[in-house]
Amino acid sequence: MTTGNLQVAIYGFTARSRAFEPAGICYETRLIRDKLTLGHCTLPIYKNSPVAKPVTEQQRKKSSEEPAELRKDLFDADNEKYEKYLMKLDPNDCKNQDHYKVLGLSKLRWQATSDEIRFCYRQKVLKHHPDKKKHRGIVMEKEEYFTCITKAYEQVGMSDVKRQAFDSVDHKFNDIIPNEKSINHNNFYNELAPVFQLNSRWSNIKPVPELGKSDATREDVENFYDFWFNFQSWREFSYLDEEDKERGEDRYERREMEKQNKAERERRRKEEAKRIRKLVDIAYAKDPRIIKFKKEQQAKKDKAKEDKQRAIREKQEAIDREKREKEEAEAKQKEEADRKAKEEREREKKERDIAKKAMSQQRKRLKKLADEAGHWTENPRDKLTEMERIERICIGFTVDQLRELCEKVESLSIASEIQTALTDAEILKKEAAGAKVTITEDKNKENEKQADKETWTSEEIQLLVKASNTFPPGTVERWVQIADYINEHRKDSTGLPPKTEKQVIKQCKAVQTMNVKLPSTTQNQLGTALPDEDVWSATEQKTLEDAIKKHKSSDPERWEKISTEVGTKSKKACIRRFKYLVQMVKNKK
Repeated sequence: MTTGNLQVAIYGFTARSRAFEPAGICYETRLIRDKLTLGHCTLPIYKNSPVAKPVTEQQRKKSSEEPAELRKDLFDADNEKYEKYLMKLDPNDCKNQDHYKVLGLSKLRWQATSDEIRFCYRQKVLKHHPDKKKHRGIVMEKEEYFTCITKAYEQVGMSDVKRQAFDSVDHKFNDIIPNEKSINHNNFYNELAPVFQLNSRWSNIKPVPELGKSDATREDVENFYDFWFNFQSWREFSYLDEEDKERGEDRYERREMEKQNKAERERRRKEEAKRIRKLVDIAYAKDPRIIKFKKEQQAKKDKAKEDKQRAIREKQEAIDREKREKEEAEAKQKEEADRKAKEEREREKKERDIAKKAMSQQRKRLKKLADEAGHWTENPRDKLTEMERIERICIGFTVDQLRELCEKVESLSIASEIQTALTDAEILKKEAAGAKVTITEDKNKENEKQADKETWTSEEIQLLVKASNTFPPGTVERWVQIADYINEHRKDSTGLPPKTEKQVIKQCKAVQTMNVKLPSTTQNQLGTALPDEDVWSATEQKTLEDAIKKHKSSDPERWEKISTEVGTKSKKACIRRFKYLVQMVKNKK
């Protein structure tokens, strides 16, 4: 029979459903299939049937007897309630029906045997088949309900693969696992043992080890967790495929449907594996036997470690004993040598302390002579010079030199003679130091020349201040102009090298840091007198030094206390004087 293009366009390639008449070949075929299913004789309709041989009375009696192993007490009652449930089912939606309930096995479900499923199906056919009902005089308006029974048997009774697919997604199965917080050592076995027993139905490997009790051996517990950590499940989710690939119009569409179905099955399979692993992890974490085994293992390790450490310790003690005996003999010898060395160090320390004390006495002696004599001058500027010279002598002279100088100063009474003696002492000191220099003599001379070049007189400092005001910041080549101004306007320029740009910058920073001002008895180039508080007498200078030593830098009110002790000077004047003295010492060093 040829098919026109119009028919193909309308119907496609799908097979059309056929209508069967209650007579003819189709009717006889269906009748034979039902008799084969029920195990009845097919004569005289089908002579070549596997059961075509005449059935004896004994065989018929045996076949009519119910198997002894059937659990009829667990079968659902086939009553009016069941018929109402059967009539409510949709034959076009057989996939979503409960096949076990349709066959009357809602209590046994996956535990039902093949014989029990076959027996229940035969009973349903004998009672609810439309032909059987017609024979009993019962006329049904719709006969499609019997399709639900047939589909149920085809799903769970005719193929183990199909039954496994349905059992995998059985809605009566409880996938919930206990919460980890609800498990403790008291209810561990009662809560988790039924859960493991329930999930053991999915295992490919039989038998499945049980959780056991608290008296289980360590080997049994380890075998249990090894089995469940490597659990192999036969559960699959093909029954939940949303797309039936057989409905695809071509192979490309069927492949795409199969691809989507496989992806969804894999997702559900991973979720199932994750659920089982979570259950095993909870059990392993909460199992009191595992906790006990871990403690025993840790105690065993600790004992082995302790034994090992004890052996090492005993061996080390023997070595240390021999070493200690040897060291004791050496220590006695060394102790005698150390005692002698200690006595020598103490003697040297006493000598150093005596020398240090003598040095301090001579320095105080010289400073006291200078303070009492007012540094042998009344000019404030000369006093500063003399104070600097006294400090320089105290730092650079030895004890004997200071003693000789003090005796010489005490023997003199004229200020000019004392100043001359101080100058001569400095010259002698320099000559003595120069006699000791051999290899670095040229370098020292060069340093002295450089120091002479960088030495600034009071006149040059005043010119620096005036030039800084005359050429304010922003002037083009400001430092060059300031240096030229100083070199041009200084009076005594004979024998002095000209000031360079770098020297001007360095001296300007030093003046800003020290905040040095000229005494009130002199005037700067602008003709303005400097404030009196920056002029310090010898007594004020001594009082300031003592106050600085007395009050530590950690005291937040240090300068207020220093200013109070000086009396005649403000806090800012004391700070400026301190900075000036510090900078003066740094420049000399």
